[in-house]
Amino acid sequence: MNKDPLAIEEASSSYQLTADNSGLRKGYKQTEEVVIPEDWDVRSVGEICKVNQGLQIAITSRLKNPSPNLKKYITIQYLNEGKEAEYIENYSSSVCCTQDDVLMTRRGNTGIVITNVEGVFHNNFFKINFDKKLIIKKYLL
Repeated sequence: MNKDPLAIEEASSSYQLTADNSGLRKGYKQTEEVVIPEDWDVRSVGEICKVNQGLQIAITSRLKNPSPNLKKYITIQYLNEGKEAEYIENYSSSVCCTQDDVLMTRRGNTGIVITNVEGVFHNNFFKINFDKKLIIKKYLL
């Protein structure tokens, strides 16, 4: 066992934080909730995201074979159980999703987040619409 007295030394400059008069690291600011980079803003989810519900299509109106004018119909059963893909032809752009979109289940397995799918989403999903220039998708997941 070493019986030498402990020496206290100042940390090298690479370990020191540069702080302003508030004691915060340079380039950061204190908000009511948390310390964040100076060029960030704190906003509520409702200010930066909107949601819309998917489309309900009767089973009898779902098609089994793909074609150029059809889109894949994204359902919970298709995603979870590997159900055979179904396709639909009548839809609006508001119920279409791309691989860059974020969906959340609203029924059944409520709150499950789905991404990296493309097609027309069932009404058991909400699509979270967000400004992709302001928000990085992975922070919504």
